Amino acid sequence: MGGEQVAVIRKPGITTTMKTMISFGQTHMTSLRTTGWGLNKQKQDILDTVSHIFSGKLPLEYLMGFAEDYTKGILNVKQELILIIARSFKNSYIGEVDADLEINKIEWKIKHIMPEDRQKLKLLNRINRSNTNAKIKLAYRMWDLYELPSLRETASDIRAIKTTNSLERPRYIFVGFQHTDNFNERSKDASKFIHADVNNIRLYLNSEVYPYERWNLDFDKKLDSPAYYAYEQFQRSYFDRDMSEPMLAIGDFRENCLFIIDCCHQPDAMKTSTVDIKLEFETRKTKFPANTRVYALIIHDACLTYSALDGSVQTGAA
Repeated sequence: MGGEQVAVIRKPGITTTMKTMISFGQTHMTSLRTTGWGLNKQKQDILDTVSHIFSGKLPLEYLMGFAEDYTKGILNVKQELILIIARSFKNSYIGEVDADLEINKIEWKIKHIMPEDRQKLKLLNRINRSNTNAKIKLAYRMWDLYELPSLRETASDIRAIKTTNSLERPRYIFVGFQHTDNFNERSKDASKFIHADVNNIRLYLNSEVYPYERWNLDFDKKLDSPAYYAYEQFQRSYFDRDMSEPMLAIGDFRENCLFIIDCCHQPDAMKTSTVDIKLEFETRKTKFPANTRVYALIIHDACLTYSALDGSVQTGAA
């Protein structure tokens, strides 16, 4: 099972779109408008049509697994936020004419707890007594986006994504397909995903295969319930909820597909070995549509080791 190796990429737009579609439901749509979600339909809510100025908020938990999972306080640490702006804004809006977007102001708001001197001294004394290095492990789930080469125009294709260690084992993988001609075109929606006539998607973690049973999808005949069920059940599994509230009904899902593979349950042997991650794609047609780009969003275990005395941070569980 060979394939081209791909590198991790940082595209917050794609990552945020995929994460929002799978993490939130219809009851969240009102609050999501202030982040820009659905702005093309409800632009009058936050966009001043005279000055063409709008403002919004974007919680870091929408972008970073650490901000979503780790909710405890951190003592004596310096935090920095680095933003890299894309060369073109054409993927940020849909319109008939070119538009220029200008960022006037960005505010980063983080909750701070300022203990009085007596309480602060108690905290420092407790850290000194607990461990000479005072190292604290911060465990969370990281979201990494990978862009795979375009699918070959064949009936099946397989791609190697990465080789990872046992400490960063994948828990979920989300697969999205897009036409390459949707990018840098102001008249097309760069946030839409297609089903690409997919029949089956198989995830290989070494010799383990997920899902165990083939989906045997056929979108032309609306035989797509296995894929929708995986999408629908994600919130119950990931957030440990009693009920799921998917954002997309099954009809909308067919027009904007995200394929979710749950690989949380892994054999014990995989816990102590490196893991090769590969994806296999099959179609009922003679070949996949031309110029089909593939994105794989992986949720995997991650851990930071933080020293409260000097504020240093190291990746890994050591």
